[in-house]
Amino acid sequence: MLWRPSYHRRIVQLGDFVTTAASFVMSYLIWNWFRIMTNIGLPIQVEREDIWKIIIFSSIWVFVFNEQKAYSYLRFTSLQKEIQIVAKTTIIGVLIFFASFFFFRFKYTPRSYIVVFAIISFFMLCMEKILLFHVAKIIRRKGKNTKKILIIGTGQKAKEFVITVKDNMDWGLDIIGHLAADKSRVGTSVYGHEIIGCYSDIEDILHAHHIDEVIICASTKNFNQIQGILDCCEREGVQLRIYSDFIGKIVKKVRLDQIHGLQIISFLSTPDNEFQLYLKRLMDILISGILLVVLFPLFSIIALAIKLTSKGPLFYQWNVVGLNKQPFKSWKFRTMVPNADELKEKLIDQNEMKGPVFKIKDDPRITKIGIFLRKFSLDELPQLWSVLKGDMSIVGPRPAGPNELNRYESWHRRKLSIKPGITCLWQVSGRNMIKNFDDWVKLDLQYIENWSLGLDLKILIKTIPAIFKGTGQ
Repeated sequence: MLWRPSYHRRIVQLGDFVTTAASFVMSYLIWNWFRIMTNIGLPIQVEREDIWKIIIFSSIWVFVFNEQKAYSYLRFTSLQKEIQIVAKTTIIGVLIFFASFFFFRFKYTPRSYIVVFAIISFFMLCMEKILLFHVAKIIRRKGKNTKKILIIGTGQKAKEFVITVKDNMDWGLDIIGHLAADKSRVGTSVYGHEIIGCYSDIEDILHAHHIDEVIICASTKNFNQIQGILDCCEREGVQLRIYSDFIGKIVKKVRLDQIHGLQIISFLSTPDNEFQLYLKRLMDILISGILLVVLFPLFSIIALAIKLTSKGPLFYQWNVVGLNKQPFKSWKFRTMVPNADELKEKLIDQNEMKGPVFKIKDDPRITKIGIFLRKFSLDELPQLWSVLKGDMSIVGPRPAGPNELNRYESWHRRKLSIKPGITCLWQVSGRNMIKNFDDWVKLDLQYIENWSLGLDLKILIKTIPAIFKGTGQ
C-alpha cells in the first residue's frame, strides 16, 4: 500500500491469513452440518495434517494477495477494486488448491467442500475488506494515519494531483506545500497551498519539515531542473515518487533492473508478472488436459462424421507463427475440401476482410459438416493439444499464418509478443461481424495492454455462451 508503514501491511496480511483460515474451518462446519441434516453421509474427521494444510493454504492466499499488489496501494484503492482483488484471489487460490491435490496426492477432499469454501472465503474476505476500508477512512478523517507530502512543481500535473487528493480525503495525505522552479514565486499560494521554496531549497525544506513523501509533478521539459531533488532525496532517505507525462508517452509498464551494478530502466510492452504468468500456464495445462480427456468421446464423434461425409484427412495441419514470430504446427478438425489452399487463389478477389486475413461468406470450400463445426467452433478443439504442449494458450491473440505475417503492418506485429490463443476478445466481440483486420488487431492489443488473470477468466466465461450461440465461421 503506497504511503503505508510496514506494520500496517503486516496487520492486513495477518487479517487475510486469519480470515482465510477461519473460512476453511467455517466451511468444514457448514459442509458437515449439511451432510448430517440431509443424511448424505457421516462427517469427515479432521486430522493433524488438515491443520497444516489450513496453515499452508492460508499463507498461499496471502501470497496471492501480495502478487496482485493488494498490499502496495491500498491507500488509493477503491472498495470496488478491493472486492475485485478478493474475487481474483479466490479463483486463483482455488485453482492452486485443485492443482496441489492433483500433483501431491493429498487425502481425498470432496469437490462440494471446495465449492463451499470458495463461496465462504469470498464473502468473509469481502467483509474483512469492507470493515478495514471503513475503519481506515474513519481514522484518516480524524487526522490520524496521515502522510505529509511535498509537491515539486506548480503546473498542470501538480494541479491534477492536488485536485485528486482533495477529492479523496480518506487517503490521508496532508500536502504541506509546493516547491517552484521560479524563486520569485516563493511565499505565494497555488491550488490552495503555499509555495514554501524553490527547487534549490529542497535540502533545507526536508530539514525544516517532517516530510514522508516527495511527489514530483513536473512536465518532461522541466526534468533537467530536478536532478538535484532526486540526489537530495536519495541522500536523505526520503521516499520520492514521480507523476509525470514522461513515462506515459513511452510505455505503460516500467521496471528498474540492477544488472552487474548498472541501473537499467526497462520499458515493457507485454505482461511481466512471472507469478501470474506461471498461474496462466498452470491454468492452460489443467483446462486443456481435462478437456482433452472429457471431450474425447466428442472428438471420436466429430472424426467419424468427417470421415463419413467427405474424403481427406481428419485434421488440417495449421502452420502458424506464434510467440516472437516462432513457427509451430497446430491442428484443427478439417472443415474444408482437401485442396482448399489451392482453391483459395481463385477466390482471393472475393475476400470480404480488409487486410491480410482471407474470409468470405458462404465459402464454397467448406464441407457440410464443416459448416456445423465452424458455427460452434468445434473445429478449434484439437488446438487444445497445442495449448498442452505450450505453443498456445487458452486465451490469447489469434495465431498468424506465415503468408499473413508478410502482409502485417509494423504495429500489427505486436500481437506476436505473447502466446497466441484459442479465444480472446475478438472471439467474444462478434468475430464474424469484424470486417477490418485493423479492428481485430486493436482488440488483441487491448487484451495485451490490460492483461490479467481476471481478464482471462472473464473472456473464458463470455466464450461459453458465444460458442453455444453459434457465432463462429
